[in-house]
Amino acid sequence: MNPVTLLYLMGSFVIFLAERMFEGADMMRWSADALGVLLVLAAFGARMGSFGRHPQATKMASAFMALSASAALLYVLQLRDVLDALGVQQGDSEDHLRTALQCAIPLVWLVGLLPAAGLNRTLAASPHSVHPLRMRSAWDGGLAVALGVAMLFPLNWLAHENNQKFDYSYFKTTAVGEATKKAVDALNEPVRAVLFFPPGSEVLEEVKPYFDDLEGANLSVEVMDHAMEPEQAKEWKVRENGNIALVMGEKVEIIKLGDKLDSARKDLRKLDSKVQTALLKLSREKRTAYFTVGHDEFYWKNAESDQSNIESLKKVLEAQNFKVKELGIDDGLAQKVPEDAAIVFVVGPKKPFFPEEIAALKAFRDQGGALFLMLEPGEEDMSGLADVAGVTFDGASKVMSDKSFLPLEHGTIDHQNVGTNKFTSHESVTTLTKHANEAVLITPGAGSLDEAKDHPGKVTITVKGMPDWFHDLNGNFEFDKDTEKRGALQIAAVASGPAAGGDKSEWRIAVTSDATLASNYFIRNAANAYYLVDTVAWLTQDPALGGETESEEDAKLTHSKEDESKWFWATTAVLPLLVLAFGAARVNSRKKGAA
Repeated sequence: MNPVTLLYLMGSFVIFLAERMFEGADMMRWSADALGVLLVLAAFGARMGSFGRHPQATKMASAFMALSASAALLYVLQLRDVLDALGVQQGDSEDHLRTALQCAIPLVWLVGLLPAAGLNRTLAASPHSVHPLRMRSAWDGGLAVALGVAMLFPLNWLAHENNQKFDYSYFKTTAVGEATKKAVDALNEPVRAVLFFPPGSEVLEEVKPYFDDLEGANLSVEVMDHAMEPEQAKEWKVRENGNIALVMGEKVEIIKLGDKLDSARKDLRKLDSKVQTALLKLSREKRTAYFTVGHDEFYWKNAESDQSNIESLKKVLEAQNFKVKELGIDDGLAQKVPEDAAIVFVVGPKKPFFPEEIAALKAFRDQGGALFLMLEPGEEDMSGLADVAGVTFDGASKVMSDKSFLPLEHGTIDHQNVGTNKFTSHESVTTLTKHANEAVLITPGAGSLDEAKDHPGKVTITVKGMPDWFHDLNGNFEFDKDTEKRGALQIAAVASGPAAGGDKSEWRIAVTSDATLASNYFIRNAANAYYLVDTVAWLTQDPALGGETESEEDAKLTHSKEDESKWFWATTAVLPLLVLAFGAARVNSRKKGAA
């Protein structure tokens, strides 16, 4: 960069820092300003040193530098003390004048600087003579760039004043679901839904209609601005706008959304489930759900894969205000199920239970307990657990379908990934029955159930298999018509009977011939999730837990390592080779045409 231009830029920068960093009559401010002025004057002096050799070019360069330096005068003019001294009255007129001057300062500085920089560079490159056309080209180019940059100022202002945002991505706030309506209807004390949003909030426009649909005898809706009601917000521990407070007596549950639509979209898509969870926490004391351990059951830690991990089921129960605990021999399973157990899960055991554990589960059942048994086919005999529910379990061979199945591995092994929409009218499958045309319960690697001859209580089959299902007796994943038979298979049942004592009127059990349906991988299927939720609601005799929860959340795309490998080679090798082959064929055809 030319030394003259560098001196001028350094002086301008020092003056800028002085005015930005120091206020009032500070000695540092005046000292820095003085240094900046000296550097600017030094730049002028250095420029005038070439006047004898290039008077015309020097005059033009000095004139543009003077124009740039006049920005400092505009800065002085916009100071409030100066405007007061000039008799400009405070008010809108003074604000408008100051704004105009503040906008003009960088424009004037730039319009003078760039042409001067071009001329300074030309003078440095031509110490003996400067052609008029070259001189004109130098300042003309600098002026064009400066005016082009200056055009961005009004364009930016117009864009800011006429800002319009177009969003073509799919977005919709959830509607009120059946499960949430049940939770509101089951409230034993009124709830206030207080929406903390500022006036005109876009998020409030999305949230208000949802709560208007919920409003009724058990739930009232009101809107507050955090800035206008700071004491009330503090009492409920609401720190800012963008939150929803659900208040029942002294208890408060906060739903955080944010007051900006872009950041709140993700939570608005699943607002219904958030509201249902908050209502359940307000209206119900936390209950305990026990999962048996010690028999290689499905678990939420250190699972081999998502098809044997039940962390998602655990999260569903926690969202329904359950506290999840383990129950093994060390926890007393061989003696007695704990008194605080609201429900006991047995999910996919690979080892049989000891007779003492079976006896403890039966005693829990007889006292009005709730059991959810999810059996899994295997080599071990699980008849002891099946007997607790009053059913027989055929887990020696898996159920298959060679006509309708879920292709996960793209081979005959996929025949075990069966699904069904054959549901009865029992309360535990209400949602599935209502949507039987589109809901398919996926039960990969299932066995089959049947009602036992002698059993306590009443057994009801809830889910039946498809007509083409068959037991794969020889393990070849294919139907052998000579030895295997299609149809008449059942995979889920419930049982109930009068309790021997206690406060509950009856005991309840649900049993399935497949545990994988509750795994992380398959609970993503809506039918599987609704089956589990509705069945737990029936088992715990709490209808508010069941029903549909609305969600507009985007489904997550997942790929296996094999899928990712295919995409990698397709994009890094196959596609480039295709492009290369096409290019080579094109060049070859052009050569033939030229010949």
